[in-house]
Amino acid sequence: MDAVSTLLEHRRFHELTIDEVMQEAGLARTVFYRHFVSLADVVLKLLDGLIADVLAETDRSDPRDRDVLRRTLALAVGVFRRHGRVLLAFDDAARQDANIAASYRQLADRTVEAITELLERGEEEGHTPPLATTELARALAAMNGSYLLDRVARNPEFDTETALEALYTVWSRTTWPDATASQAPER
Repeated sequence: MDAVSTLLEHRRFHELTIDEVMQEAGLARTVFYRHFVSLADVVLKLLDGLIADVLAETDRSDPRDRDVLRRTLALAVGVFRRHGRVLLAFDDAARQDANIAASYRQLADRTVEAITELLERGEEEGHTPPLATTELARALAAMNGSYLLDRVARNPEFDTETALEALYTVWSRTTWPDATASQAPER
């Protein structure tokens, strides 16, 4: 998995071969097949690990804690900043491999479910306005992914603070539209 990550720093997913990955890893090709079915399988396993922390933060968040929004977005921005090439590879691979495309949709659905649950908890507690939560969650998740992939594609060393502020502005104004400056979550 480390070898794939390393190679993806300089190459596109569709350019990788198992032989190159195993040479980078310093292992025999047969070892690859003891652990993985394909290179797509490696990318899927890498992605699961990257996204787990962000989803865990959303799952354990208290909707009354407005700082949770900034923390969760900061985690997402950090994942894209540190592992953007792997995420670009995943996006690239999803366009070429039906199994990865299905996994991509599953990941998107898991993300939307986590965001929906957070928005619904906030609505039930009276801390966020009534929203079309699932569709709003889908739109916000898609915006995050597209925006952050674009930042990585343009410059893998993108400014995380600027990206965080852009996303935070959209999210906070969408989920707390009536908040005044004094009610807005702390920075």
